[in-house]
Amino acid sequence: MAVAELRERIDALRRRYEPVVERWRATPWGRYVDRAIEGVAEIEPFDRGMTLAAQAFTSIIPIMVVTASYGRARNGFGTGLADSLGLPDDVRSVLTGSVPSGADLGRSFGIFGLLVALVSATAYSRALERMYARAWAVRKPSLRTAWRWLAAVVAVVVALGILNLTAAATKGSPLQGWVEVLARLVVWSVVWTGVPYLLMDRQVRFRVLAFPGVLTAVALAILQAAGGIYLPIALTSGAKQFGVLGMTFTYIGWLFALSFVIVVATALGRAASLDDGPVGRLVRGGAPIEDAQGDEAADDDAAPAPAQREPAP
Repeated sequence: MAVAELRERIDALRRRYEPVVERWRATPWGRYVDRAIEGVAEIEPFDRGMTLAAQAFTSIIPIMVVTASYGRARNGFGTGLADSLGLPDDVRSVLTGSVPSGADLGRSFGIFGLLVALVSATAYSRALERMYARAWAVRKPSLRTAWRWLAAVVAVVVALGILNLTAAATKGSPLQGWVEVLARLVVWSVVWTGVPYLLMDRQVRFRVLAFPGVLTAVALAILQAAGGIYLPIALTSGAKQFGVLGMTFTYIGWLFALSFVIVVATALGRAASLDDGPVGRLVRGGAPIEDAQGDEAADDDAAPAPAQREPAP
């Protein structure tokens, strides 16, 4: 009897508020929310986020470890990460012991090894390319543009290096926090606007990609600020319970959170580009919706929408 009464109340509430919801869904904001929800669901953010996290862990992190051996911090990536997070001595020893020192890496890896690692790291770029092609409903570029995979990896690694240098240069300054946040917003806005523009071979206009790029930068800046509090606690707990394995699981989970943000921001940006209200006009710069419209039936063999492509520079 209680279940039947509950169902009746739910049905009554639905009948009461359904006209209000339908009227709101007919507004530009309502249509945007509908399109955003559909876009996020269609892109499968959990699967895409985990794929990107795994590829980042096996592709980007090794590059950072190796490049750290050629910088001024010759103690290596492990020591630099421990210093930046303020990890306690026992956890620091676990982390630094699991990553070779910069001198050891420099001797064993060499420039050729770094180049091989860069080429291998394009797996991350290819995963990004598949995600962007799915989100924007465009054709994946041909193998003739494979150099863009390497360029995307280099862009991400260089961005991380710039942010690390900024943090080191402003360490101890009263404006350190503000400078780091501003640097993250600027650097990530440029990277997450330029990388999809490269990987999709200019099939989507740079202006249209700027909105999801800025949205990604804001979300990453907020998440990284929270990570300054969360990561030391989580890494310390993981190291004390499971050693290196616990720290690995923690870091992969953190990479998943960052990747999830990138995927969702992309879907929200795509939805905004198709909006017929003020948000869409702002994103497109006053251009018609067709300029941001991909081929909704796009697959690996589909042709890109001609209106999206910009002339080669």
